[in-house]
Amino acid sequence: MIEYLISHFSYTILFFWSFLEGEIGLALAGFMIEKGKFDFPTVFVITFSGAMIGDLLLFTTGRLFKKKTEALLHRYDRKLQRVEKWFRRFGSWIVVFERFIYGTHIPALLMLGVSGFNFWKFLLLEIIGVTLWSVTFTSLGYYFGQTVIDLLSFTQRHLTIAFLALLFFYSIYLLQKEEEEEEA
Repeated sequence: MIEYLISHFSYTILFFWSFLEGEIGLALAGFMIEKGKFDFPTVFVITFSGAMIGDLLLFTTGRLFKKKTEALLHRYDRKLQRVEKWFRRFGSWIVVFERFIYGTHIPALLMLGVSGFNFWKFLLLEIIGVTLWSVTFTSLGYYFGQTVIDLLSFTQRHLTIAFLALLFFYSIYLLQKEEEEEEA
């Protein structure tokens, strides 16, 4: 029975998983590709489609229901401030990489819709971002299998720990770079 469900509904589940967020689903799909259960072109089309439809709906919701969306976004002021800061710093590139920043995906897209960001520019950058996202996490699952799935699960549960670890390594990098510049 479980094999029947997996063989008949796994791509549908993957579509809806990609519609929402889906890093773990993509890594799992990559793992299944490596095992010969899925094929990459189908996984890519499904995850790309799910992510694009979900992101376009969020962007459009922000645009069409501006006042309600602004009220909703005020509940997430900290995330919204973070996204606004990144948008000021990185500009349009935030559209490409917002899917990679756990926890800011939905507020970022709603905020972009509310802001009046150019739709065609959004669409072009979104296509680039979703393509990178789909290929990256599917490839991670393909090459690193269960390890990357466990790591993504851990990271999503322990985001603060992961953030502190990244901050630690980034600090070491900056100190090393500063030391190299002083020596030169």
